[in-house]
Amino acid sequence: MRNAGRRSHALSTFLAVTLSLLLGGCATTATTSRSGENVVLNEEQTAMFNAAMVQMEQENYQAGIDQLEQLVAQNNASAVPHINMAIAYKKLEKMDKAEEELQAALNIEPGNPVANNEYALLLRKKGQFVEARQTYEKILTKYPEFAIANKNLGVLCDIYIKDYQCALDAYQAYSAVTPKDEEVKIWISDLQMRTQ
Repeated sequence: MRNAGRRSHALSTFLAVTLSLLLGGCATTATTSRSGENVVLNEEQTAMFNAAMVQMEQENYQAGIDQLEQLVAQNNASAVPHINMAIAYKKLEKMDKAEEELQAALNIEPGNPVANNEYALLLRKKGQFVEARQTYEKILTKYPEFAIANKNLGVLCDIYIKDYQCALDAYQAYSAVTPKDEEVKIWISDLQMRTQ
């Protein structure tokens, strides 16, 4: 049986690091808005975001949320702070707040793959498997090599929906992009035996 909790923690850690890299490291930082225009964070806003990421890496989730809320009060044109607040709220087991932040992120940038992936994870946790699958499939139509969405779709189809062909296809797509994940190779072998 797959350990969904462990993967969720690993995903959240990966996303926080990835998103901090997206916005970190320069005096002004650009990200994309719904209209496709770049959203520029000034030096102070970039510092606020980076400080929030440090808090989250140290598992001081509420402090990170507080800093991101200050950032959003100054510049609410990017989905990224909302995604990170959602991840933090999920860690604090405040799923309603996490959903609010994901909805805010998706209102700003409906096609954001990370926001959609996080939203699909939340839908899965709420038992809304059909909606979660539709969300993953929407992401993967636009970003077919988005590895973690393929893996998460595989978990959803394998464990929750029991659609083993869907799971096999998703795990194989994931494995094509991340061939060193030996655990998923075992899952693929298991599913190949079950789907023959």
